Amino acid sequence: MTPVHVLYLGRTARSIERLLSTTGTDEPPISVSAVPSVDGAISRLDTLQADCLVWDVDCEANPEIERLFSLAPGPPVVVREGRTVPECLETYAPSITRTNDESLVEAVRSVCASSDGTSPSPPEVILSLLDRSADRIARIDREGTYRSVSDGLAAALDSSPAALVETPITDVSLGDPETILEHGRRAIESGTIQRDADDSYRYVFVPIGDEQFQLVVQDPESTDPRRVEPANEFIETVLNRLTDIFFVFDLQGRFLHWNDRLTEVTGYADEEIAAMTPMDFFVQEDYERVDAAISEIVESGDATEIVRIRTRGGKLLPYEFTGSMVTREDGSPRYVCGVARDISQRRRSERALRERQQALSNLIRNLPGVVYRYRNEAGFPVEFMSESCAALTGYSREHLESGEISWANDVIHPDDRDELWETVQEALAAGEQYQTTYRIHTADGEIRWVWEQGGGVDDPDGAVEYIDGYLTEITDVVEIEEELRREKAFTESALDAQPDLFYVFGPDGEMLRWNDRFNEVTGYADEEIVSMHPVDFVEPDDASRIREAIERVATEHETGSIEATLVTSDDTHISYEFTGSVIEDLREPIYDTREHEVYICGTGRDITQRITAERELEEAIAELERSNAELERFAYVASHDLKEPLRMIRSYLDLIQRRYEGELDEDADEFIGYAVDGAERMRQMIDDLLAYSRIGTDDLTVEPVECHAVLDRVLDGLQIAIEEEDAEVSADALPTVEGDAQQLAQLFQNLISNAIAYSGDTPPRIHVSASERDDGWQFSVSDNGVGIDPDQIDEVFEIFSSGAVSQSTGIGLAVCEKIVRRHGGEIWVESEPGAGSTFHFTISENKPDRANRPSETLDV
Repeated sequence: MTPVHVLYLGRTARSIERLLSTTGTDEPPISVSAVPSVDGAISRLDTLQADCLVWDVDCEANPEIERLFSLAPGPPVVVREGRTVPECLETYAPSITRTNDESLVEAVRSVCASSDGTSPSPPEVILSLLDRSADRIARIDREGTYRSVSDGLAAALDSSPAALVETPITDVSLGDPETILEHGRRAIESGTIQRDADDSYRYVFVPIGDEQFQLVVQDPESTDPRRVEPANEFIETVLNRLTDIFFVFDLQGRFLHWNDRLTEVTGYADEEIAAMTPMDFFVQEDYERVDAAISEIVESGDATEIVRIRTRGGKLLPYEFTGSMVTREDGSPRYVCGVARDISQRRRSERALRERQQALSNLIRNLPGVVYRYRNEAGFPVEFMSESCAALTGYSREHLESGEISWANDVIHPDDRDELWETVQEALAAGEQYQTTYRIHTADGEIRWVWEQGGGVDDPDGAVEYIDGYLTEITDVVEIEEELRREKAFTESALDAQPDLFYVFGPDGEMLRWNDRFNEVTGYADEEIVSMHPVDFVEPDDASRIREAIERVATEHETGSIEATLVTSDDTHISYEFTGSVIEDLREPIYDTREHEVYICGTGRDITQRITAERELEEAIAELERSNAELERFAYVASHDLKEPLRMIRSYLDLIQRRYEGELDEDADEFIGYAVDGAERMRQMIDDLLAYSRIGTDDLTVEPVECHAVLDRVLDGLQIAIEEEDAEVSADALPTVEGDAQQLAQLFQNLISNAIAYSGDTPPRIHVSASERDDGWQFSVSDNGVGIDPDQIDEVFEIFSSGAVSQSTGIGLAVCEKIVRRHGGEIWVESEPGAGSTFHFTISENKPDRANRPSETLDV
């Protein structure tokens, strides 16, 4: 909006400035220039184009005010309540509005809005003032009524200015009133200065807006052609205040008049200029153009040319000269009058404009898309399109701009034409820009996607004449988006098809995403779920645990799981295991340093069957433990109780063998021998079974055990067997471990005895070693015996399992396995037939259970 310029005359400038500067959102702003005195206002009005004069002083008549308002149309006047104005202001001001402070802003806007704001341009005013030779001026409206009259004209009419105002010129005038009125109306209608003359005076008619003109009555032309002087001091002041150079010279090249601006710009003094010719101010390179301009003035009456002024210091300044020929009554040339305007700034502006245009051209050329201008007509006729259209469409800009190739009919995809037209027209009708996406056909038949943005350009009547905008190819983006849509649809289908619950919610518990299975299991609709919190789906007793789990996952960013009871909409309770992990929102810019929003994504699995199976397994284990315990007690009791009847059987068999050996036949002696051997073997088996069962029933006495000392005691106990078999037993340094010393001694004894028993024909060579592990120690007992067949390795630790070369019951290695397991370790063997065996076992660093552990099931 164009601001309103107000000149304030008064001494309370600051408060009035604040008042007048108050602007509504839909109103033009008011700018205020304040002066404290009438002289200051006169001086300011000489240089300021004011839309309104606010009068806030009391003063008497001032001739300068009268002269200012009579020579040219002044601004409308708003008088603050209680102030008096001089009579001359009442006479010559275009309008006077009186108001109080409450209505001051409204009054200012009203008079500014009602004022036509038109006045002759400064050059026209100056020329009209220059042409007059007497201070006889009046303002007359279209109907021929005096609106203001100068003292000079009033004196020539033997009247006063006040008496002539509102008087028709047909009653009193200098010259024929009808002729004056005809030329005045012609000046109003054409907007240009008109001239006329009769035998007594010369007349100049200056248009003032659409309803008034200014009449200047001049004396007949002077007969002295050598010098043209301003009619009075006022005109001289106006000429000297011009920022342009003013000059008058005759056809012999003698300067007749000039203003102060010529001396300021060129640096020459008045007496120097009086002795110079116009050509002295130019360089030789411009003589031809200057001469041509003067010739044009002589022939046609006026001319304009841009040439350089050479100052006294030799500096060249670009100026635009406008000259007009002043003629005599017979039409013959009299002298040349003109003005010159400094165009340095204009040159700089033009150069800057060219640079901006070049930059804009480069920008348009280097843009990856296409810049265009369409005519706002059906088919979008192309007015302009940047060169990059060829790379996009395959058509040159010449083909598109000439209409040989139609943008709408040949380029835009047929299925998108109507929708594009409607989108564009709706935006233009709303006075908005449009953004749209559509397909195009290239010259080689390829289909591409483009994104377009544009807006309307209005003609002088306000209708949209052109459409300017920019479009760029987005085929790759569309293909990526389509692929993403397909992937999203696939993911959505996969999530909805899985049997588990799937969900995503924010740290505050807001449900964001869930699959169809979630609806099926809970029985809630989407519109219900979106307003619920995760804890609303579980039993109240589980709510606090769920909240803690959510907070822990969101804070620690770790995956977590929790079991809880899900409650459906019909109050069905189902055991579920819920998992959750953090995912980050990656929709923000990659280089954004702010923390990203986090969400919790998880699944829920029905664990009813698992819980049932675990319960059944626990019951089965408990039953198995009970059964094993009973079996161990049975084995212990059976082996213990069988020893007495077996001892009796053995005793009587020994008695029969001693008493009847040799008295019966050989078969009887053989049968009795078999019976005695069988009884002895049964005794050994019962003793071994009793020892095996005791391992599972006796408590462990866990304490630090020096394994080397234990091994020494074992070797002392096996000294006879070692000597009989010529065995050698060696050992590395052995550690101290937590365990039961008695059972560990039995473990070493069984393994070394087993190595001696299975040594074969070669003297036994046995080595015991130990190595540290992360979770404890690993012991190894190596021998050079007969080894174990690979098919039998898995059976060596079974109860009553023994090789063909041994007469043992096969419980020794089973006992070893049981001892190792009670100490939290494992036992295994590595062997090769004929190359010996190595038995390995581990003892855990964790202290073994002191309590009885359930024994393995006895396979008897």
